[in-house]
Amino acid sequence: MLWCVYPTDEVSAREMVFDQAQKYGGNVLFTSLHIPESEGLKAYVDYLREKHEKGFTFFADIAPLTLKRLDISVDDLRDLRQAGIVGLRIDFGFSHAEIKRIAESGLRIAVNASCVTEADIEALALPDLAGWHNYYPRPETGLSRDFFLAQSALFKERGLPLYSFIPGERQFRAPLFMGLPMLETQRYKNAYRNFLEIAYLSPESAVVCAEGTLYEEHASWIQQYEQEGVLTVPLASVDGALKKTLFDREFTVRPELTGISLRLEGTRGVVKPEKALQGETRARGSIQMDGALWGRYEGELHLMQKDMPLDPRSIRVAEIPDPYKAIAGFIRPRQKIRFHSVL
Repeated sequence: MLWCVYPTDEVSAREMVFDQAQKYGGNVLFTSLHIPESEGLKAYVDYLREKHEKGFTFFADIAPLTLKRLDISVDDLRDLRQAGIVGLRIDFGFSHAEIKRIAESGLRIAVNASCVTEADIEALALPDLAGWHNYYPRPETGLSRDFFLAQSALFKERGLPLYSFIPGERQFRAPLFMGLPMLETQRYKNAYRNFLEIAYLSPESAVVCAEGTLYEEHASWIQQYEQEGVLTVPLASVDGALKKTLFDREFTVRPELTGISLRLEGTRGVVKPEKALQGETRARGSIQMDGALWGRYEGELHLMQKDMPLDPRSIRVAEIPDPYKAIAGFIRPRQKIRFHSVL
């Protein structure tokens, strides 16, 4: 997981980002050096230099406006390395020839993965080119899933690094203070749910918090997924008899994918529930247990991926709460999962 800081942020907000990034292992941050509202850009670069001395490095978004405000030329961009800037995302305004000149400085070059064309990538022909997607402050301007996947494929097919953004959860950024999603469907939704969606759609992509910080619980769950490969599934309305069984172990999803439910290995014969309280359906995101009428399947747990009619042989024993319910669709076969109790 990576984080972002910006020249328009309050210094106190930036410091919170650096603290969370350091706590959860992120010493490379994204920043922008061409935000129209930013002032004092030279002082901001000095600020980055101070952070670089403490071990942080940066990938910076630039445009011709950056050169004007820093009073430098394309050939001077190499000096940004002294501030810990190791790479540049060329957003717009530079020709292919100028981008190649910038690459000769030794700085890593990236392009805006949400806007770049195949022709651009071929014309640049840089072996270590990276793609950083974009984010969209104004509602109804974010990417669709299909467009995101098509643009990402330009980098995946070439084995090039790719970075994708999710909105943060605290310290929203100017000018709208309404979040910075990349995918329009992720607007206003929690960061953990959004992180897992990107990990599902584009597992080769690194995920970046576009602004501010995450809730600590979400940052911790993301770190566990990245470091251990274990996906945390929040649960509520857990049957009393199954609390110890559900929360004291790690589960593995069976290899078959049905599109209806995910079966959890080794769960037959677990403790029987105290009572059977069904909902209107076997709802997506609920945990259903095979009852005694299922014979040798008794006790097997299913995480529902699709709403299905009630079945007298199945017993609802827990629910993924609504803010996280979409997680049920982002879990792959053979995935290791761990349940976490939420109020």
